[in-house]
Amino acid sequence: MSRALAMSAESVLEEAPNAGGAELTLVGLSATAAGATVGALAALGGVYAVVGAVVLHVALCGALAVWVRSRARRGLDLRLAGLMLVTTPVLGPLGPLFTLATAALHALFRRYATGFQDWYLSLFPDSEMEPAQELYELIVSGRETSHLAAGDSFTDVMSVGSPQQKQAVIALVARHFRPAFTPALQAGLADADPSVRVQAATATARVEHEFNERWLALDHAVQTRPDDAESRAALARHLDDYAFCGLLDSNREAEIREKALDGYRRGLEQAPDDDDLRHDLGRLLMRCGLANEAAERLEPSVDRTKDRRILFWYAESLFRLGRYAELRDLSRRRSDLLGDVEALPPSLRDVFVLWRADETAMAEVAA
Repeated sequence: MSRALAMSAESVLEEAPNAGGAELTLVGLSATAAGATVGALAALGGVYAVVGAVVLHVALCGALAVWVRSRARRGLDLRLAGLMLVTTPVLGPLGPLFTLATAALHALFRRYATGFQDWYLSLFPDSEMEPAQELYELIVSGRETSHLAAGDSFTDVMSVGSPQQKQAVIALVARHFRPAFTPALQAGLADADPSVRVQAATATARVEHEFNERWLALDHAVQTRPDDAESRAALARHLDDYAFCGLLDSNREAEIREKALDGYRRGLEQAPDDDDLRHDLGRLLMRCGLANEAAERLEPSVDRTKDRRILFWYAESLFRLGRYAELRDLSRRRSDLLGDVEALPPSLRDVFVLWRADETAMAEVAA
């Protein structure tokens, strides 16, 4: 659709001025001469001279209006003709003269300027890459945890790179968007180069459009199969990602997070043994500051889960609630997954190290 729109705009903006160019030049020269005659007549002074100049000027403007209407009926370009029509009543002979100058400059710069279609399609060119290059872009853009480092690299390019490098980064970010790439888009929106700002705004609109399209598709799937927990979980995860993308204002973000929470809760009611869904709900609850509900939702999975992420979020919820005795007991209950101190979240690492050192000291005293 975007390609069709670009081609349609190309035909309007690039090809239309070519038609009727000679006619425009002839009318412009004639209007300039007529306007000069009006000015000369008015300069003579006297009532009859002034009245004659006014009548001639009105007749000239009327003739231009008839001519513009004639061009419209023939399907010719109206922009320069319309410019002449609106400037002549105010500027007199300068109106058609400046219009002709505009037409000449358009013809001159059009030889070197990038056409609208080429410019629009260059914002997000179709990906026709070799498999190795495609794999490289996917790795750099963040299929795994490298997207965090890639986000920092993109931000650096947006700060010190050339306009071409910035445009390449924005195109890559738009194709493989991750929340970590949001600072790069925001830097593009604030860039001093207008072309970079336009491309960043277009990329932002594209990302939001893709999120919304996916939202509608997933919501339709939920409406079609309301008892399918997987469809509801997919919708909730998509809304969670959308709220976390960093492109929304605070009110919209809060609204989307509430919808995601509702989807997670309903999905968990339909699939209470789905630990992945329970983890996602607990994580979002913690991000929303609902530590008490997060602890309640995560607790049933503590003894059976093999996913240490659930234990991390559960431990984080206990820590925020001040339930330190349960937190200390958790480190003993699931020492198989919580034994590696380096893998613990930074907020819990020092606490676990302190407790283990204390337990070691107590064991040595008892011995």
